[in-house]
Amino acid sequence: MPKVCRIVKSKNLNKRKYDELCEQANLLGSIRKEVWHRFGSVNGVGVNHRKIRDEWVKTREFSPLPAKAWKETLRDTLDDISLYEEACKVKVKQDIASRTNNKDERKRLYTLLKKNEWPNDPFLSRKMRKYKKHGRTNVSNQIILEGGVYSQFLGKDGNTWLKVPTFERGRKLCIPLNSNIKLKGCLRLIMKDGYVQIHYAIKQKKFAKCGDEILGIDKGYSEAFADSEGDFYGENLGKVLTSETENRNRRGKARNKLFQISKKKLHKAANIQKYNLGRKKLNRNIEKKKILVRDIAFESAHRIVDKAVEVRTEDLTKPFSSKEKWKRYNRLMSAWAKGSLAEALESVTKARGSCLRVVNAAYTSQMDSKTGRLEGRRVGDKFHHVNGEVSQADTNAAVNIKHRADDTEISLYTPYKEVKAILLNRLAAIGRVSSPLDCDRPSRTPVTREK
Repeated sequence: MPKVCRIVKSKNLNKRKYDELCEQANLLGSIRKEVWHRFGSVNGVGVNHRKIRDEWVKTREFSPLPAKAWKETLRDTLDDISLYEEACKVKVKQDIASRTNNKDERKRLYTLLKKNEWPNDPFLSRKMRKYKKHGRTNVSNQIILEGGVYSQFLGKDGNTWLKVPTFERGRKLCIPLNSNIKLKGCLRLIMKDGYVQIHYAIKQKKFAKCGDEILGIDKGYSEAFADSEGDFYGENLGKVLTSETENRNRRGKARNKLFQISKKKLHKAANIQKYNLGRKKLNRNIEKKKILVRDIAFESAHRIVDKAVEVRTEDLTKPFSSKEKWKRYNRLMSAWAKGSLAEALESVTKARGSCLRVVNAAYTSQMDSKTGRLEGRRVGDKFHHVNGEVSQADTNAAVNIKHRADDTEISLYTPYKEVKAILLNRLAAIGRVSSPLDCDRPSRTPVTREK
């Protein structure tokens, strides 16, 4: 059963304890920086944290840090580097699929990539250096605790108190929590704004069973999702994102004016910095909006899985290569919660036993879902079919996404120019004459739906 991360916070933690934890986290942060500096490039390919740990035990001195604290930090940092490298390999696999259609050559390149022997191949080495830049970190507010170094007890209020190691041997620091949870396994302590966040992993609960339909899903801006049956989910997502983006833009302009005043009038600088340019309230409001967007995404994903046993959706991990340059468009699209939408679909489908299938979405918003060919015309949020019918553009795209999963000629990693050539060849095969199309990606300009 998969595991998920949960968070509890400290409650009424005094400043002395918080400062002591921050001091320990700051020293561990210097170890993180050193590990990223030494192994965050090609030198970190295939490194074993046990060998490095054993070598550092013999040659390094990290006093007054507890031994297990810096060892866990070393392991955690090397795991982060490994995850960063694996994320780069996903992009390289797409380049391999675009480079050759020879199955034997693809298998050879995939094998070298999997076995971490890519530095020996010129093509793989060039691509990995392109995507895997030398990493660095500024994280200095985290402490990693393995299962055997901490203890816990219930206080008089019924909540859990966590006892963690300190610089002094045998002395432990007690942290009051806001929950009566019994913690297990490895913990991650994050110090932030006077609080301590404790991240821990639990087994994911079983939720209600999924439906029995197969749905195509198009992710949008005005609404979170549109499915191939014509239903919409999270209709107020666009309003939330637009209002937050405009408010942030207005607030940023006002703060910039105050900042310029503080630079010119030095006698006012201290007061302006203290009372007008703080970040606490601003960060708190931004976090509230992020939570609201995430709630909309997960609520919509649950409604989809209530109907679907298989969810077919587009891959939106890549940025759009749009030619739009106007400022408001860029602000809206930078705030678009693609990550939250993708996370919600992946998490909910996994938890409820549904299947999430990602397909190549190139030109699905420009195809006629009635004929399955690259014809028809999209105008705003309406799509005009060749038979004269007019349908909702997102619903039309969702139907095309559903059918794209069954298309044997177009795979997930087929370049969009090849997709266009395949679609135009299908038009030519039936004698249709298609108007020239721009070779860029389809426009995804957000539109406001008319009620």
